[in-house]
Amino acid sequence: MSRPLNHVAHLVVGNLGIVLIALSIGAPAGAQVSDNWGVVFPTSESGAAQEHFLEAVTYMHLHMFEDAEEHFREAQRLSPDFAMAYWGEALNQHRTIWNIHNYDVAWEVLERLGGTAEERTAKAPTQREKSYLAAIELLFGEGTLREREADYSAAMFALSERYPEDIEAAAWSALSLMRINAPGKTRQQTRSLMAGISLIVLAQNPRHPGANRYLIQSTDDPENTDLGIVAVNNLAMVETDAAEALHIPSHFQIQHGMWKEAAEANMRAFDSSMRWVDDRGWSLEDLNSHNYGHLLQFANYAYLQAGLLSYASEIRERVRSDYFASGMAPEIEAPLADVNARWVLDLEQWQEVESLADLAREYSIDAPGLWLAIGIGAVKTDHRDLAREAIGRLDGLSNSPSAQSTIAARQVDAQLHLAMGHTEIGLDILKEAVEVNWEQPGLLIGSPPRPLKPVLELYGEALLEAGQAELALVNFQRGLTRYRERTNLLLGAARAAEQLNRTDLSERYYGQLAEAWADAEHGHSFVIEVRERASNRD
Repeated sequence: MSRPLNHVAHLVVGNLGIVLIALSIGAPAGAQVSDNWGVVFPTSESGAAQEHFLEAVTYMHLHMFEDAEEHFREAQRLSPDFAMAYWGEALNQHRTIWNIHNYDVAWEVLERLGGTAEERTAKAPTQREKSYLAAIELLFGEGTLREREADYSAAMFALSERYPEDIEAAAWSALSLMRINAPGKTRQQTRSLMAGISLIVLAQNPRHPGANRYLIQSTDDPENTDLGIVAVNNLAMVETDAAEALHIPSHFQIQHGMWKEAAEANMRAFDSSMRWVDDRGWSLEDLNSHNYGHLLQFANYAYLQAGLLSYASEIRERVRSDYFASGMAPEIEAPLADVNARWVLDLEQWQEVESLADLAREYSIDAPGLWLAIGIGAVKTDHRDLAREAIGRLDGLSNSPSAQSTIAARQVDAQLHLAMGHTEIGLDILKEAVEVNWEQPGLLIGSPPRPLKPVLELYGEALLEAGQAELALVNFQRGLTRYRERTNLLLGAARAAEQLNRTDLSERYYGQLAEAWADAEHGHSFVIEVRERASNRD
């Protein structure tokens, strides 16, 4: 595995804003992106305009929205009344997986096609294309965003039913379910429907860039993640440098303890993303979270779980350097907080909490994960005033009893009570936090874990310290059903089983850890313990 950061050049820094490179886009030549992914989307248009339209649709599925816009615009230049090119450019402003909805920009696009819905519809030659336009009118019509998304989703589902040969309609129908509940269905049933529609698309085109992603996104939870292997295998067959296509298999890999694979996938994606933004002349402060932080946060978590500390350290150093170089850009503040907090929590590097607290105060960083790490570390190092400050900071971030910050505040509060000898109170607080967190799938779906220190893990550790090894083991095992193969949970389960003299079970967990940390580097907090137990077993 090559060093992940050394060969990646930093972006140009400055207060330049987004500088788009002026591109002279002619007719697509040679191998096209749409051909590589097998995207088929017939319209009434033909020739170069249709080719640009196909490129644009493919880039949308790949979450390369700026590239998509350029091709939609070129299709419009070549054919000014090409209604579907305007449909696509408007839909390009609804980036549902990233929770971005540029309403006003989309309307500017639609009004270039026609001043009224009737004028726009009249430019669509077929009933099928008129249905696409009608759906987009609902998405950017009246009502709340969620109401409009639901109406749009229903329209896309009806369109896909009316034209079953149109797999693009099915793909967009699947994506439309990302943030809503289908009528009469629970959230989990809706996610199952999203997965099912994605599989229908993949049965006709296993390379489809959208359906593969939408299958992984709809099964990105501990109960359904195994279905994602279909998309992971499909994507492995496609040669691509698209950052999101390289990244998305790691949502599956992290759910299955494939730490090295997840780290490598995200570093390849990060390298590709940085080349892409550098080619466009953008500066650090122009980046969105998926261009930059999301990829590094996934890679960092995977490196920590694999015990590859030097790689994780390089990410920490890179993010810290880029944070200051960007003028403390919020898009880089989030990964700065995350990678430092996970380092402290996953490796129990409690001695670093005071410097983290100084950083958080000086730059007004209110990330709940960072203050969770500061709070727990403060208790562990007997800095109780700092722990109380962390609780206050976390409590001030949200009024919701199920929010990550509120759960984190309870975690720190419980640790403080335990440190003061209030064992029953501390354990009760953690037990209640476990149940609240367990019932909030929004905090649990996706990975890496949120809160950064899983509540079940902290509760299990507290029970183990309190001499309740049997109940601790139950909670570690319960945690492993939600955070599969997470090494900190495996370590807790191994220690609890050992205390209970359940030798076979303890050896099994230590064996899993020894395998996960086969290449763990010197200085890792727990690897000596694990290797000693594993060698004793041998």
